[in-house]
Amino acid sequence: MRLMQLLKNINNTIEKLYYIKYGPMLKREHREIDDFFMIITFSEMMGIENPFMFYTLDMLPELMPKFHTWHKKMGLAHSSFDNFPCVCCC
Repeated sequence: MRLMQLLKNINNTIEKLYYIKYGPMLKREHREIDDFFMIITFSEMMGIENPFMFYTLDMLPELMPKFHTWHKKMGLAHSSFDNFPCVCCC
């Protein structure tokens, strides 16, 4: 029991040190991702061609396994995209 508590304390200390060192970088990365999302959202909403089209195409194979979980979380029984069907729901 004491060993488990000691390991938890060590783990908490390492996590705190990690976030002290890398916390600002993680926050900056989060802001950049939010900015990227806003650019894509507003450019498509305004009818402007997506400036990151080629980068997002490269991400599709990575995102496909997560797409089913995402559209279920959003309350969609099936994919609402005609040209991007969910493999699990077809």
